[in-house]
Amino acid sequence: MKKLRRASIQKQILILATLLVILVSAIAMFSEPFIYGRSDRDFQDGLFAGQAAMVLDRFKAAASTLEEDAALNFASRFGIRAERLSSTNLVAMREKIISSGDLVGKIKESLSSSVLISIEHLLTDEPNSDRLVVKVDAERALIFHMPVFPARIWFAPAVASGLLKIVVPLFLLGLVSSWLITDPLRRFAATAKRASLDDSSDEAFEPDGALELRSLAESLNVMRSRIQNMLQDRTRVLSAVGHDLRTPLTRLHMRAERSEEPELRRLMLADIATLTLMVDECLAYFKDPSAGEDFRKVDLSSLLQTIATDFSETGVNVTYSGPRRLAHACRPQALTRALSNLIDNASRYATQIAITLKPRDDGGVQIRVIDNGPGLTDELKAKVLEPFFKADESRKIGRKGGFGLGLPIAKGIVMKGHNGQFTLMDAEPNGLIVAIDLPAA
Repeated sequence: MKKLRRASIQKQILILATLLVILVSAIAMFSEPFIYGRSDRDFQDGLFAGQAAMVLDRFKAAASTLEEDAALNFASRFGIRAERLSSTNLVAMREKIISSGDLVGKIKESLSSSVLISIEHLLTDEPNSDRLVVKVDAERALIFHMPVFPARIWFAPAVASGLLKIVVPLFLLGLVSSWLITDPLRRFAATAKRASLDDSSDEAFEPDGALELRSLAESLNVMRSRIQNMLQDRTRVLSAVGHDLRTPLTRLHMRAERSEEPELRRLMLADIATLTLMVDECLAYFKDPSAGEDFRKVDLSSLLQTIATDFSETGVNVTYSGPRRLAHACRPQALTRALSNLIDNASRYATQIAITLKPRDDGGVQIRVIDNGPGLTDELKAKVLEPFFKADESRKIGRKGGFGLGLPIAKGIVMKGHNGQFTLMDAEPNGLIVAIDLPAA
């Protein structure tokens, strides 16, 4: 069975198709004799014709009314509806009367279409049967009511046979196919969904299942390793470039300070400060701010209050609401960086910012950064989390602008550094809510 699970998909499908044919044939071979042998219409028709002939012979031999009644009672024990034809109706129905020798042939001819009649009678409660008038002698005749075979004689066996030969094998085939093909594909898709370009986890695609899936998993593992190596090389190159840029920026800053023209010195220092900030922000994005910092338990309430106080002292209206003390394990420096980015970003568009803290029942915490700004559309909510995207392209770089890295850096700190959730929601009546959900460490 393990060899079958690890075979190619083409071989698995061929084997499963062969097993299906064998299974259907085996079930049909053992089930049909019991299903159709008991409900064969020819057998039922012949049985009814023979019983009707016996009743006719016994009625013909009757010498009195009591003996005729006994013959009719004998017919009722077989489930045959038979009745005398009165002498007044005998003349009126003379053209429809058949001879006793034609009884068996006429019964079979009348019942030959009973399947179609039974299909029609599926929707009726009291189907009307055909009648045969048989001549007993010159003064007597019998009326035989043709039976209407119930649906269970032909319909129910067909349904049961279909269930046994088709539905049951297909169900079993579906279970085996799910175990062989679907389950490995589902696990593979889940692993691929968790993977991303900035994924630094060591979880690899498990080479399990069919030959093609194992080959694909190995190829994706190689590709993933190459991508991670490329990202690491990119980070190292950008870190080296950023480090090397700091030296000429420092020299430019010193030379600008010695400038004798105040206005030129001011402009040059402003440009140098902007360049320095751009280098710092880019390096912070390309390199995980959480790297190198361990989890430790801190008073999260005091941390958030300190952040709110620091911004309030610079003129930004930031308030905090939540418990007075709440211990939680996190990376405090990285989390401070994330919340500072969020508040700094919100301060460009809003006049009031609120930080809320709430513990969760599972040991995690909920942090909300709420502002009263214009908010974001659903389309912009996805785009602002992309690096270097600015919702208002008309804003220039500076205090009222930005590089489009504040939200992506905060998202990376929350999701990668703390395994948390980072969501943008609408505030009421206007504004934006940045929802941060941190799990229990």
